[in-house]
Amino acid sequence: MLLASGCELVDPTEVVNPNLTEETILSTDNPISPLVLGVRRQAALLSQEQITISEIASDNYENTQTFYNQNLDNLTIRSQDADMNALGQDLARLRELSDYGLETVAPADPATTGDQLAELYFWKAYSFMIASELFSSLPGEPDGPAISSEQNADSALVNFNLAISQSGATSDIIGASQLASARINRSLGNKTEAVSFAQSAIGTNPNLVFNIEFDQQNGPLNEMQTALYDRGGFDDLQVLPRLDFLDPKYYRRNATDASPLAILKIEEAHLIIAEAQLSDQNLAAALVTMQDVIDLVGTRAIESFSNEAQDRTQREPGSRPDSTDIVVAASAQDSFREDLVLYRKGDDISVPVISGTSVDAAYLSANATTIDEALETLYLMRQEIFIAEGRRIMDMGVKFVIGEIEYLSNPNIDINDSGTTPVIPDFIAAIADELDAFSYDPVSREAVITHNLNRILVQNKTNALVLPFE
Repeated sequence: MLLASGCELVDPTEVVNPNLTEETILSTDNPISPLVLGVRRQAALLSQEQITISEIASDNYENTQTFYNQNLDNLTIRSQDADMNALGQDLARLRELSDYGLETVAPADPATTGDQLAELYFWKAYSFMIASELFSSLPGEPDGPAISSEQNADSALVNFNLAISQSGATSDIIGASQLASARINRSLGNKTEAVSFAQSAIGTNPNLVFNIEFDQQNGPLNEMQTALYDRGGFDDLQVLPRLDFLDPKYYRRNATDASPLAILKIEEAHLIIAEAQLSDQNLAAALVTMQDVIDLVGTRAIESFSNEAQDRTQREPGSRPDSTDIVVAASAQDSFREDLVLYRKGDDISVPVISGTSVDAAYLSANATTIDEALETLYLMRQEIFIAEGRRIMDMGVKFVIGEIEYLSNPNIDINDSGTTPVIPDFIAAIADELDAFSYDPVSREAVITHNLNRILVQNKTNALVLPFE
């Protein structure tokens, strides 16, 4: 009895601070402002969970250590995986925190502005968008049934439209919401709507880059920066050799400033338009649009910094390309290309920190002479431009699973729900163990990627899981 009484006395669930009631907080001066900051923080926490595991699951990066997920490199996707549980929870937290701001805090704060409401609708929509892109089904409300990817996409579109329509919404929020709406409509195969929203986004903000910001000193941190740069010699994630010149996209600027993470940028609007033109068999127009993307990428920032701590060895000297004299082929059937690999042990390296691509006018002229060649080039550009942003897995048609915590605690979901089974196209599953594979001869200075995945995607363009306009 004494033990029980003692436990009861220190039970934290029984402690109530009368100064921290909801009513007290809502009656403080301008409570919507810290709420919006909290939503931004939750978006950063979501990115911590989402981006790194998505990049590991793609062909962009190989995880060579044990600090990050050890299953996803070969697309072993399980509900019991801690990352699946955390990702689903972080998505729900962003959705619910945004909802709380819209339904409870904003009505209680007469100083709430239109741009604050627009931002809350934006982040609510963003949570639905990522749910639709990464899961075949996921609940859209607490303890709700798992709704399909398409239903989550529809909810995202509704809320992005609400963000756009708010009086006082900033051009960044409007442009980002238009671009996100184009992105969603593309994923749904709605070509006309996707192009219309893409054109609207270009008109609203032709240089749009919508970032999540991080705090190097106090957190949240940019987890991809940690994986690619801050852990130094651990070399957790090793980039596919043909993408070496783009890595690391993030680095520690100083003791307090982390690299931002672009979640939406206007390059995508042009890429969507070009993809639609190729779907319409209009090669000439698509090549003009793709050149527009190349020109835009050429205006983006390139930053120089030391990367001496980074090796390309996997703790096996000479096992990976690590010098500027090395040439790389996208497959055994492709020609070798120069200038794709950096040397990191000398002077500072220079890396595109927003968007970069190896495709230029000469490459287009030589390698995009047919619709399928242009599609392959377009998907190479998508891979390069969105590297380290968690986007490649979506182009691959792969979807994650509902976490074990969700289906054990949610009465409307069980282990037999379709969302607990991963979605992996057959042609991806067939090479899952070789997504990051390549051969490298340090004597001949030649590296050959085992599978040109962009070509494989185009060869399977009629598959419903990929190339949504085809």
